Amino acid sequence: MKQDNRKRGADLAPRDVVRVETALSRFPIHRLARKGTAPIEIRETGADGELTVRWEVGHHSKYGQPGPLAYRLDTWVINRRIEEVGRPVPGLIRIGSLSDFCRRLDLPDSGKNIRDIKRALHQNASAYITAKVRYKTRDGAERWIEIGTTRYTVVMTGETLPDGRRADAVYLLLHDFYRQILDSAATRPLDYGYLRDLPPASQRLYELLSYPLFGALRHGQPKARMRYSEFCTYAPQTRHATYSETRKQMARVLAPHLESGYLTGVEYEPTTDRGGRPDWAMIYTPGPKAKAEYRAFTGKGGAVVLDMTPTPSQPKPEPKVEPEPTPPERALIDRGVTAARAAELVRAHPERVAGKLEVFDRLVEAKDKRIAKNPAGFLVKSIAEDYPPPPELERARRATAERATRDAAEQANREATAREREERDRVRAYWEALPAERQVALDAAALDQAAPADRAAYAAATAPQVRRMLRAGLRDAHIRRLLGLPAAD
Repeated sequence: MKQDNRKRGADLAPRDVVRVETALSRFPIHRLARKGTAPIEIRETGADGELTVRWEVGHHSKYGQPGPLAYRLDTWVINRRIEEVGRPVPGLIRIGSLSDFCRRLDLPDSGKNIRDIKRALHQNASAYITAKVRYKTRDGAERWIEIGTTRYTVVMTGETLPDGRRADAVYLLLHDFYRQILDSAATRPLDYGYLRDLPPASQRLYELLSYPLFGALRHGQPKARMRYSEFCTYAPQTRHATYSETRKQMARVLAPHLESGYLTGVEYEPTTDRGGRPDWAMIYTPGPKAKAEYRAFTGKGGAVVLDMTPTPSQPKPEPKVEPEPTPPERALIDRGVTAARAAELVRAHPERVAGKLEVFDRLVEAKDKRIAKNPAGFLVKSIAEDYPPPPELERARRATAERATRDAAEQANREATAREREERDRVRAYWEALPAERQVALDAAALDQAAPADRAAYAAATAPQVRRMLRAGLRDAHIRRLLGLPAAD
């Protein structure tokens, strides 16, 4: 992140705001990694098994999958230009020259960069979206869209525009469904300057996290939640199966947000997804920057920025945000139970939920046929009707506990071995860094300060090999004392 934005100090409120539609921008279109491909396919079902979300993005074989540069073109340049033209959005939008693109992307105006930008424009324009999704409009209504198309056509400088003119710059010809969404969908504000300072994965987290973070702040809750699997799906990012890999991956993504004060802390709660795969609930503590953004965007103190209305004469009411689910409710929702049913079960049977969740997760892990047809339905009935735990659960619990004990012992042994190796390396490095005369002096001091029994053993030894071994042991013990390390076992 650029140094000037790292040191905003007390002035954390956004000075440059971009407002983005909330219908499609929640879903991924671009690969964030520099190389390779990232399959983009999302399917979500309700408790009854009905498909509630479908989102797939295909790419053109000639231009390839939209990558980080195409992502920045969309989020830095095109989103900003769409906002600048206002609502209703025209079908044809002049974006600018390719040199303008270089300037807006903070790239040198070079032949290679211009070629890369042209390719990225074609990648975005040819990204084919097959989707069935629901979104909220500016007036709070809900709409469904089911599409199979691209968002826009790109017209390069010198090509013919729909009205017959020769294009004097790069233009976008927006497709009808995309214009309809831009004109009708609710928008969300983002700090444009902050967004531009972030690397791609951190920027995407900022975009996705703004939803639960602002919801938490609106309801006076100290923390917001997002599942690791959800971030990996909607970013998209590679999903890891172990805590160490997950923590390492997310540390890089989170670093700019912790440094800027957007977040002040992140916790991880282990859980599993609906298929029984390892997952983590990531619990975020909003920092002073996030709170300053919230105040600015909602007009609740601090700087007041542009409202979310298409025109000043039609103020838009604040969107309703449902209360954040409690942890037991969230656990049920994460396993496919609807939010309303989860709240009802937790109210009616709070003492049953944790135990039934444990049984359910065991059955998922074992691929038990009792839950194969409708996992969420089984979970709901097991709580409502108080199903007894299966007899094999206690055996599984014991096996898990024994395995955990073994794993903990093995981990402790690995850590001890690594610690001993590190200490030996430090001792050796200290010795090898000394000049010859200081090595002689240290050897003498080690012998002089050794325990009487150790000195006597060294003096009694006659074989050169034994004396060298004992002298090295006295030396290492002395260096350990100098370095403040514990005595070797």
